[in-house]
Amino acid sequence: MKLAICSTGPELNDKAHDLFGRCDYFLIIDLETEEVKAVKNEFAASSTGAGTACAQIMFNENVGAVVSGKAGPNAYEVLKQAGVDIFLLLPGLTVKDALEKYKAGSLRKMEITQF
Repeated sequence: MKLAICSTGPELNDKAHDLFGRCDYFLIIDLETEEVKAVKNEFAASSTGAGTACAQIMFNENVGAVVSGKAGPNAYEVLKQAGVDIFLLLPGLTVKDALEKYKAGSLRKMEITQF
């Protein structure tokens, strides 16, 4: 499975970013091979639709889970419908720290309820 972690830069030691659609990069890690691919978020400065456009990046890269601090309701629904789980990022972590916490199962899954 591939995991995407929102990041401020293209390296594992860069600080993780807390906004899904507005992060600078997605670091996509193949959890089986440990191969890391940095994908620049070309939609970060978009006035609208950044989250759903970034969801398409996740589909194109065959990502099965995302680690982010926040995701908007539209991006959340698109990812959820496709079976992509979003895990909540803890503040102040590097991408590498977030990866280790994900592997340890210590990140909480994001859940948005409809009223």
